[in-house]
Amino acid sequence: MEPEMVCKDNSGRGNGIGEIGHEDCCLRFSLGPNKKLLAPNCEIIQELGQLYPFEIVFGMNGRIWVKAKTIQQTLIVANILEACEHMTAEQRTQALAKLSER
Repeated sequence: MEPEMVCKDNSGRGNGIGEIGHEDCCLRFSLGPNKKLLAPNCEIIQELGQLYPFEIVFGMNGRIWVKAKTIQQTLIVANILEACEHMTAEQRTQALAKLSER
C-alpha cells in the first residue's frame, strides 16, 4: 500500500493545500528527529532556509514532505535533513558551508 499525505484543516478542507504532490520528496524519520525539527527555533530548518527556500510539512507519524524551487534543491534539502540526524552541529555547519560555496 502506497502512503498518501494530505493537508487538511479541522473542517476536513484543504484550504489551498490539499493532497501533497507526488513530484516532491517524502521522507520517513523516527519520531525523535521529527520532533526536534518541529521545534520553533530549529537551527537545521533555519540554516537550510537560508541556503534554499523550501516548504516542509511534518506528519506526526514521522513522515516529512519537502519541496524546494527545483527538483535538485528538493533532493539536496531532503538529503541534508536525513544526514543531519547523525551529525553534530559543527559537522552540519561545515556541510552547509560547502553547499553555500557552490
